[in-house]
Amino acid sequence: MRPIKLTVSAFGPYAGKTVLDLDKLGENGLYLITGDTGAGKTTIFDAITYALYGEASGDNREPSMFRSKYAEATTPTEVELVFSYAGKTYTVKRNPEYERPKSRGEGFTTQKAEVQLKYPDGRVVTKQRDVDNAIRDIMGINRSQFLQIAMIAQGDFLKLLLAPTEERKKIFRQIFKTQLYQDLQDRLKKESGQLNDKCDAARNSIKQYIDGITCDENDVLSIEVEKAKNGLLPAKDVMDLIDRLLTQDNDKKTAIQKSISDADKALEIVNANLGKIEAKEQTQKALDQAQKNLIGENETNLALKAAFDIEKGKVSEREQLAEEKAKIEAEFSRYEALDALEKQIKYDEDTISKNERQLKKDREQYAIDEAEFKILKKEFESLSDAGEGKEKLSRQKEKTQEKQAKLQNLSALFKAFHELGDNLDTLQSDYKKASESSEEATADYEAKNRAFLDEQAGIIAETLESGKPCPVCGSLEHPCIAHKSAKAPTEAQLKRAKENADKARKVAEDLSGKCKEAKGILDAKKVETEKLVKELWQSVAFEEAENKLPEEQKVVSAEITVLDTALSEEEKKVSRRSELTESLPKTEKALKERDKDISNRNIALEADKALLSEKKKQRDADKESLRFDSIAEAQSKSDALGKTVSEMKKAYDNAQSALSDSDKKIAGYNASITELSKQLSSDCVLDKEAETKKKVELSKKRTSDDDAAKVLHARIESNTKVLANIQVKVSDLDTLEKRYTWLKALSNTANGNISGKEKVMLETYIQMTYFDRIIARAKHRCTRGTNKIK
Repeated sequence: MRPIKLTVSAFGPYAGKTVLDLDKLGENGLYLITGDTGAGKTTIFDAITYALYGEASGDNREPSMFRSKYAEATTPTEVELVFSYAGKTYTVKRNPEYERPKSRGEGFTTQKAEVQLKYPDGRVVTKQRDVDNAIRDIMGINRSQFLQIAMIAQGDFLKLLLAPTEERKKIFRQIFKTQLYQDLQDRLKKESGQLNDKCDAARNSIKQYIDGITCDENDVLSIEVEKAKNGLLPAKDVMDLIDRLLTQDNDKKTAIQKSISDADKALEIVNANLGKIEAKEQTQKALDQAQKNLIGENETNLALKAAFDIEKGKVSEREQLAEEKAKIEAEFSRYEALDALEKQIKYDEDTISKNERQLKKDREQYAIDEAEFKILKKEFESLSDAGEGKEKLSRQKEKTQEKQAKLQNLSALFKAFHELGDNLDTLQSDYKKASESSEEATADYEAKNRAFLDEQAGIIAETLESGKPCPVCGSLEHPCIAHKSAKAPTEAQLKRAKENADKARKVAEDLSGKCKEAKGILDAKKVETEKLVKELWQSVAFEEAENKLPEEQKVVSAEITVLDTALSEEEKKVSRRSELTESLPKTEKALKERDKDISNRNIALEADKALLSEKKKQRDADKESLRFDSIAEAQSKSDALGKTVSEMKKAYDNAQSALSDSDKKIAGYNASITELSKQLSSDCVLDKEAETKKKVELSKKRTSDDDAAKVLHARIESNTKVLANIQVKVSDLDTLEKRYTWLKALSNTANGNISGKEKVMLETYIQMTYFDRIIARAKHRCTRGTNKIK
């Protein structure tokens, strides 16, 4: 940051406004500020620091103390700093909170602290927090760091030298922008630690997988397995050991599977023999049971034959009952026809009753409508002269409307007449003023012209000499010489007066012409108005017509309203007559058609009553010829007979079926006895006890082999997975250890952890290099000279 211009006002010892043009010092070299104690050297530092950060350069001064004790009450306290950074110019302006005189009235008021930052592109920021953040972003350092590196007050340089290493590192980090190197150190250290953790995790995983190796405790390889679990074997040897265990277990598994297959075949033969022995025993049992069943079924068959003979004797009775049932059902259609006739009679009665009511209602309505028709016919006759007065009323309305239009036109003419009169008065007033102004301007010009001409004689008189001829009269003697006037106008003033007089005369002449023109228009408008007044009222004077006009307009408007009402009533009568002319013939025709319809319906109703009487006679005759009162009773009797016939038929069928089933069972038992006897005579002789003992021994051997096979299978599956996992983790560990080796070395170098060498971190080394360059540059500047501000 390079300060360009500092402006302070009522700030510290500076009572007024003071401008320090720091740009005159140039852009190179060192600058020394000297002066007596209290001269304001520290105040310059305070002003720069306050402008940037809103605080003094020292901790023993507050912003509220900046108001100068020597300043006038009206002088504002403020600081403005123009500075450049990275080739761009910024302007920051601040004022602290202080008491100032009120703008209105007496007394003082508090001037609030304000701040303003102007960017190179013209943008302006005014909020204190936004300006403070913007300054820190532009400068890259805060106030504390600024005071330590850019503007070191008396005795403060030692603080920087004696600051702790970490504090100096933070300051230099802001100055030299070395945060990225610190970030690199931290990242290398972090990634190195993460890789080390991953390597440890991979080793632990391999150890866990090795602990999962399974082996028969009686196996000679169990000793090698224990060594592997205790970490005494390299990873490659462990993988070879697992391969040997898998080969050995797979061989054992093959042998056991062959033994299981042989046992299964032997068991199949034994189970087949035991099956034959079981079948022979079951056949003997079945033969004994069949002989026993045959004896019992023969006894049952005799009883069933007796029961069937009884049922055959009831066949004749059952046939008679079935015939009676058929006769009853043959009459069902007659019952149904009777029910239908009853429903028809009921429907006809309801219909006739309904039609009678409707016919009565229609006759009553016809009488009402006929009476209304007669009334309408009389109304039509009373409207025979409708429309005759409409044309007369229309003509009256047309004449009245014409008069109304003339009255409205007259009102407009009076209004225009008055407006033209007012305009003429205004023009005449303006002309009078312009005429007076013209006369005054003409008189002024004539007076100045006379004075100017008189002044010409005085000018000539000054050149006259005794004995020489006058250029005007030629006289050699000049007894009465003209003298110059002190009030005489110049030629320019005379010319200006003439222009004013001509201009005023021209204005008066123009207004005179306008007045004549306006008077002509007004007279013409009066003639036009008087003509219309005579058309409306022959005996009314022009002056009285305007007063009579409003009342006449009201009368005409009322007449139009009355005519409109009369026309409306006349139009209603015409419309009503037209409506009745169209509707009455239709109504008369409809009444005739309704009268004819009522007569026809009455004839039809009497015919329906006669037909209903015939139907009732038919119903009574049908009832007399039937055995039951209703189809429900006939159906009930039929159902009872049907039930009896069905039960008798079912008893017959059951007896016949039971006897047939018994005959079939006897035949089946005889066939089974014959077949089972043949089977028993052809079966071979086998020892059941010996076959059973042999099966038990084979089953035990099969179970033992199966258990051994399961153990081997589980061990092979487990060791196979362990081997695969160890192979993957060994490969991962190899990759991680290679990356960890070079990354750890790089992290140690960047973080200064190389044993046997000076512990200098990468960021510190970069800061040292930059600082050495600054010291070298400072020495170079010192050799070129020092600038001074007093």
